[in-house]
Order: sequence, then C-alpha cells, then structure tokens
Amino acid sequence: MKNYISDYEAFDRDNTYWGNDLGVVTDGEITRFKIWAPLCTAVYLNLYTAGEGDNKIETLCMRRIENGVWYVEMLHKAFGVYYTYTLEFQYSIRQEVMDIYAKGCGINGERGYIPDFASLNPPDWDKYGRVSCPAPTDAVIYECHVRDFSINGSSGSEWYNRGRYTGFTVSGTTCEGETTCLDHLKELGITHVQLLPVANNATVDEKKPYSGQYNWGYDPKNYMCPEGYYCTDPEDGDRRIRELKQLVLALHKAGIGVVFDVVFNHTYYTEESWFHKTVPYYYHRLDKNGEFSLGAGVCNETASERAMMRKYIVDAVKFWAEEYKADGFRFDLMAVHDIETINLIRSELDKIDPNILMYGEGWSGGGCAYPFEKLAYKQNALQFPAVGLFNDNIRDGIKGGTFNVCERGFVSGNDSCIPAVKRGIAGSCKFSRLNGTADDLAWAASPAQSINYCEAHDNHTLWDKLCISAADMSDDDRKKMDKLAAAITILSQGVPFLQLGQDFLRTKPTGHGNGAERFNGNSYNAPDSVNMIHWERKHENIGIFKYYKGLIALRRSSPLFRMSSPEQLEAHLYFHDAGDIIAYELVDEKECYFIVMNNKTQQRWANLPNGVFYKRLDENGRPIYQRYSDSISVPPLSCEVYKRLWA
Repeated sequence: MKNYISDYEAFDRDNTYWGNDLGVVTDGEITRFKIWAPLCTAVYLNLYTAGEGDNKIETLCMRRIENGVWYVEMLHKAFGVYYTYTLEFQYSIRQEVMDIYAKGCGINGERGYIPDFASLNPPDWDKYGRVSCPAPTDAVIYECHVRDFSINGSSGSEWYNRGRYTGFTVSGTTCEGETTCLDHLKELGITHVQLLPVANNATVDEKKPYSGQYNWGYDPKNYMCPEGYYCTDPEDGDRRIRELKQLVLALHKAGIGVVFDVVFNHTYYTEESWFHKTVPYYYHRLDKNGEFSLGAGVCNETASERAMMRKYIVDAVKFWAEEYKADGFRFDLMAVHDIETINLIRSELDKIDPNILMYGEGWSGGGCAYPFEKLAYKQNALQFPAVGLFNDNIRDGIKGGTFNVCERGFVSGNDSCIPAVKRGIAGSCKFSRLNGTADDLAWAASPAQSINYCEAHDNHTLWDKLCISAADMSDDDRKKMDKLAAAITILSQGVPFLQLGQDFLRTKPTGHGNGAERFNGNSYNAPDSVNMIHWERKHENIGIFKYYKGLIALRRSSPLFRMSSPEQLEAHLYFHDAGDIIAYELVDEKECYFIVMNNKTQQRWANLPNGVFYKRLDENGRPIYQRYSDSISVPPLSCEVYKRLWA
C-alpha cells in the first residue's frame, strides 16, 4: 500500500488523539469501541463467538469522530465476545485486523477478546500488592522463561503444570531432595523474577503445546495480551489472563516481585503487522530510501518518537503495571527508543509506584533511522538517569568477550580485565579513587543505573563459556571461577542480575560436536532439550547453589553493598593496593567489610584494614568465627569477605 504520510510532524499535529479510551471500554452497561485509523475511509466492527472459525455474530459500521478515531458503542456488556476491525482505504482496499489495544485475544492472537478483568482476579488478589523495593539496588533479579522453569519432569511439577504459568504457583516440588520451582526461588533469596516476554508472540502455535515448538518470545504480535502457549487452555480467552495473574499472585505471596520483559522495539511482522495494516507506514521508521529501517536487527524498528507510537508504548506499560501489578519492566533493545519516550515512561510509572523497576539494554540491533544522540544508548545514560542499563562492561570483564567465546576474563586469569572489573565494582560511576582506571567505562549516573550480570538468556551460559574458554582447566577450577564470577556480580555496587539455573551451573548442550559447538549460544528457538532446566543439577552442584545463596544473603544484610549514589561511594568505598588481585573495603560508622578476590591459581596474601575481623563468607559460602588481623591468605580462584569485630 502507498505511503500517504509525507510529513510525520504535521501528521501528528493534525491527528494525535490524547484520550485514554482506545480499545474497548465497558462503562456500566455500555461497551465502547475506539480505534485510531486516520487514513481509513470506513471502519467496521466484527463480533465473533470464538477466537477462530466461521462464527461471526454481526458487523457494525463505525463512525469517524475526532483526530482520526473511529467509534461505535453497544448498549450492553460484551464480556466474552471476540472481535476484529475491517478497515477500508482508498481504492476499495479492505483488510481485517486485530485491535492493537486489545487486552485479551483468541487462539494465536488473530482476534481480540473482551475480558471482565475483575472476575478473573484469583482469590487474595487484592490482599497482595507489589513487593517493597525502596531503591533499585535493593533488588536481586532472577531471569526466568516460563517454559524452561518447569517443563522437565525433574521440576517435580504435575504434568498439567509443566511449562505453564501454573508451574510457578505450586509449592512442595523437589528433585533429589532439593527444592525446585517456587520453593527454589524462595530458598535462593532473590527479590524479583524477570519473566522473558509473556505478551502474545507470533511463532509458536498455541494449539500445539506438545509439538516441540519453542521461542523466547522476542517475536511480538499482540502487546497487551498474555501468550496462550503457557496457559492450560489457549482457546479460552479468559484462561491466559487468569493464570498469568495466578503466577503474579504466587510470587507476591512469596515476597518476590515480577518484572515483565517488554519488546516494543520492533514488530515480528512488518507489512503484515496489525500496526502497519491499521496505519500504513506510521508506526515503523523508514530509512532515507523509504525502506523499513533495521535498527532492531530484524525486519523493522518502531518509531517511538511519533506521538501515537509513543502513546501506545506508554499506555501498554501502564496497563501491565496496573492490571497485573507489575513490579518492574525490562526493555529489549531499549536504544531503539528515543530518550524522551523512555523518560516519559519512567515519569508515568512514578505516578503509579516509584518503586517499580525500569531497565533495559542500552544498545540496538543495528543502525537506527533516528539520531544517535536522541536514542537511549548506554553512552547517553546521563540523559535518562532514573532508568537502569545492562552493564556489558562488567559482564565481559568478568568472563571475557561475549562475542569471542574463547576469550578469557578476570575469573579465568586475564589480568587485563582488572580495570573493567574494578570500575564495575564501583557501579560504573565516576569515582575519585579510580581516576585513571577504565575512565571510559564510567558511564552511569549512579550505581542504581548499572544492571550487573555475567549471564542472561542470550549468548552462552557462564558455565558453558568457562568450559570453552578455560577448557584446559579442571572442572574444580572452573567451578571456582563460576563462584568468583557470582561474587563480583552480586557484591558489586549496582543491581545484580542472574539467569535461572546459573546458581547450579546451567548449561545448554547441543548434544553433538566438540569444543564450542557442544554448547548453544543462541537458543531462542532451540528445543526443550537445550533450554529446559535440569533440576537434578542443583543436587549435583549444591555447593555452588549454597555459595550463591550466601552471597545474596550477605548483600541483602547490609546497605554497604547496596549504595545508591556516587556520594555514598565516595564516603564508604576504598580500594586497597593488593598487588595482582582485587581488594576493597566497605565501611561506615557501624560496619566494615573487606572483600578480596583472587583470580590466580595460586594462593595470594592481602593486608586487612585496622582492627580484628572474622570471615563473614569463605570460598564455600560459610562464615568462619575465627579472629583475623593483619595479613591473610587468599585461596586460589576465590572471593572471601571479612567483617570487622572492632577497631
């Protein structure tokens, strides 16, 4: 279809609709439908009894009102009804579309659904709100994919809960005597679960949950509708909503927040997307040749700077925050979005609850058709200081280059990474005691802006990376490296982020080959055999798990590990000269901790600060109630934490 928009700024001035009632709104006994489609010559509402099939009830003609909005109302409640719009353009072009503002959908997201949200709240929904998180640095985030979490029989879940939202709702599951699933989350001590995208996606068939299909969910189709692949009956428009709320409630009852991973940077389909079909060439950026720009690394990128795309993103985020009590949002490829939009979202979330987390990836998937200085790249972080960013500098400093799988990092003996790790320990902020040390990596406005991680869903797991890059080392040494990586991630200033199973050496085996090819570094559509959690690994690596658990408990026990401002860093963080290892002190009027990290395969020595200390956390995650002063030995490939008894 021809692009009828020659001047986007003028188009926005003439057509932007600021009302908060797009989509379907039920007011008493009246149901109102509104769609923004300013290029249409006619719009019709189609009503159906099911999410697919030949079951149309009727078609209603809509009338055009203000600013390109089309409207129709029914004098009764329409809960439980499915619907679409038929759009008519010049030259009698007609196409049936789903409402981009639909809050529910039918099977595979081809028709909108009108839910009665109040009736879908599980028992006790109103008794439990968001978790308390006064500062982002109080959070410990654990990334989970709904299917990976429980699809394996080792999860202990009943077959009908495996791989589904309900897999998060059941207590008492075990594997070889160790807790799994929900009880595992509680035992580990994390504060927030980040769910890989649960909005309706395009590439799995919801009707075939046992056909071996898989996707991470970064293939968005309908942005305000839960994915049906994870519910027990995707043909029931209510079920996916009810069961996702059950997941949220179960985690809230456990004192764990829920972060939604959102993917607004692109649409999976381009010309076949509901956005493009509704207002052609408006919602996506075009390059100088008039082609769809590829800034998201796929077939398109969305144009967040345009008024109605910006409004859509803000409206969608607010909907998830309010209806599903979201505790946070993680933005995929956030640098595709303009800074003004990102700051606006943060401002709107503050009005709902300032404790809602907001962070994202400070990079794009390619060059964007919008000025670099106006986009939410990590390099521009000071322009949106209240939003977190994934810290790829500390990630690669810890384990070596992510995209050079054979490269070693600090934990595997690469001393050239020491400056990057030190800067990461200081929250990647400007810090006077590190002047001259990796100054180019001091990008964050505060520690709260730095999301510290060394493993996530994409690329190789930490354990697989170590198996490849340190193949000449023993398993025991690689396990020590893993624990050292965990210590840096969890004890550094900033916000620690872990992937599900990282705490018991998650691996993604391909089942073939030697060397690097033994492991999958991009498992977005790999089968369950690659992605699912093998809970028996927790029992096999229980010492690793206990070390992670001890680190998290230590972090949460003292505000010295959770500072929020550069001023606090200047007052309480001191690096020591410890030769070729890293040592630093955290101190205030009440406490003093000395943290020492040895990445060598030989023992090293370090000098404690003045006073008498005990070992708060040894290389096995346990305290040792013995008095230490002056010089201490540091075991190979380890992090140890000492706490002062008195000065």
